[in-house]
Amino acid sequence: MKIVIVLLVSLVVVSHCHQEKNVIGHASLNMPVATEIDVSNTTQQTSEEEKENDRKLMEQWTRMFFSMGRIPQQGEQILIFPGLFNGSTTVEVARPRELRNIEVVATTDNNSAILPAYFTDDQNSTEIPTVSTTTNSTVSSFIQLSNDSRLFFHDEEYHFEDVDSLDEDQRQRRRLRSARNEMNLLNADEEHITTMITTVFSTARNFLNNETIRANVVQYLTQKMRSFGLVTGNQIFHPIEFAALFPEGSEEDVPTGTNVIGILPGELWGTKEDEVLVIGAHWDTVPFSGGMDDNGSGVTAVLEVARAMTEGGCRPKHSIIFVAFDLEEVGCLGSIFFVRDFLIQQILQPYGGQLKGAYVLDTIMNYNETQFSQTLSPEWQTALPLFWEDIQAENKTGDFLAILYRKNVDATLADTLAYNWKNDGKPQNKKKTQKDNTADRNPRTFRIDNREITIMKTADKAVETVKSSSSKYRLKKVRMDLEAEVGDQLERLTAWIDLLRSDHSRFWYHNIEGYQQSFPAVLITDTAPYRGIMQECYHQECDSSSANDDSKFADVRFLKKTCQALIDSMVSLSESKCLSQSQAAETNKLRRRANAKQSTSSGSHLFASSLLPSLFAITLAVIRFIPYSS
Repeated sequence: MKIVIVLLVSLVVVSHCHQEKNVIGHASLNMPVATEIDVSNTTQQTSEEEKENDRKLMEQWTRMFFSMGRIPQQGEQILIFPGLFNGSTTVEVARPRELRNIEVVATTDNNSAILPAYFTDDQNSTEIPTVSTTTNSTVSSFIQLSNDSRLFFHDEEYHFEDVDSLDEDQRQRRRLRSARNEMNLLNADEEHITTMITTVFSTARNFLNNETIRANVVQYLTQKMRSFGLVTGNQIFHPIEFAALFPEGSEEDVPTGTNVIGILPGELWGTKEDEVLVIGAHWDTVPFSGGMDDNGSGVTAVLEVARAMTEGGCRPKHSIIFVAFDLEEVGCLGSIFFVRDFLIQQILQPYGGQLKGAYVLDTIMNYNETQFSQTLSPEWQTALPLFWEDIQAENKTGDFLAILYRKNVDATLADTLAYNWKNDGKPQNKKKTQKDNTADRNPRTFRIDNREITIMKTADKAVETVKSSSSKYRLKKVRMDLEAEVGDQLERLTAWIDLLRSDHSRFWYHNIEGYQQSFPAVLITDTAPYRGIMQECYHQECDSSSANDDSKFADVRFLKKTCQALIDSMVSLSESKCLSQSQAAETNKLRRRANAKQSTSSGSHLFASSLLPSLFAITLAVIRFIPYSS
């Protein structure tokens, strides 16, 4: 093979956070492809030299990928959010004509920024309004606007009104069933999950397909989070600094991305004691793919967890951020902007809080009980040999969900999910815990239902299979022996790069200067293109609800099981007090009392009933021996 080291021209080799099986209409994040050159009058490279060149090329590629967060922001970024943050502002006008065209065009003496492209509700006017900025700050491209619902507007027709109607009908039915003690609102709702995954999130959502559909999906996500009562906003970004990732490589072809964010503030919100939790998934797709599994399944789970916790009346101690990332399929751009410009700048730095951890969901509903349905790429096999051995030992059966974590950083997140997967959120047996504590020297402590639970293990396995107590579905905890801090030696991540092509990598190695390099996070996945029919449908049109009617690769109950484990995990990690839990506990208590009373009453009745024949027989015997007298 004739190989030349391809110099990194901007970011031309990057565009998508997963390995692609087929060529699509935009640049790919596939490994750098060596190109042939004329090597006449040169010595033929040896195999060792070729491998060394490949290694150096991959190291360059890895450094580039994890240095993206340091690239200076050139495009516009706008945060449409409520007045939840210090220095936030409120705009009195409404209906932005085109959010992506908003830019600071001038400043005034009273410390205001002038925003173009607005017109008011009561008159079609092109008058330029002004918005106050933070005192003693310079005007920048980052502007905070209000969460007034009028500010989120699209001229295009909204396509999902029928889904909204279904959502409302389902909400009313859940309330009635809950009032009749027929359901716990903290339980995952299969009907709600099915509605979302088969409609909105089985629709192509790539910027090359239909911008109107994308706008409608953003509106659906935003209105959905607002309907749950979350503090909801949009982080809109125009990433022209990454223009090389897009088809023509010019700024004019760079789309606007939108992260949709919902916050459930905890009791410790705005304090340094707050340990923030994040649960997120990307909502965009590759061109022409319905993206049912990749990644409608992940977004559906995020929304279902939000629904359960809000409808269930949960009041968390620690704040929770629900986020749908955009432009993941183009170099994980949405998660870069979220971590760098929202999580760090708007949440952690101003208040001094910490990130407790992030659950990142990417393709999570492909379930296959057929033997030899599961495979892994050579890169996965090399990086995770024990995982591959475990799969082979089970005849390559794709009947599990995988959670990838780093041993010394993310274990608590993985353990909590595994516990809830196994026990469906039931309290741990205290006697068993105490027994384990005396038998093991390496305790791991985390919280369940506001109580500290310690799990003792004689060995920390690289791969651990967890079986559910109430279903056939299994979870595999897969440990990645990665260091949390690699400093500037980003090339040390080269051997793992094929497992870092999703939004979790932006938490693991965000590489933002002046801040800790790594945040706790885990990736939850069904292994994406390496299972069953998804080996053919990954990033293709057949990743859709219509194709699933024939192929049956997507299992809604499998997704429901994942949602339930995530709900229970988020409740416990955030140390939430939930009304549904209290009501369920009180209902069970009353039922136990009623059953005990009925049992006592029934026992007394049975005792009396069984005693009567004996008393009757004794009475007859006594009468028989009493002398008769007239």
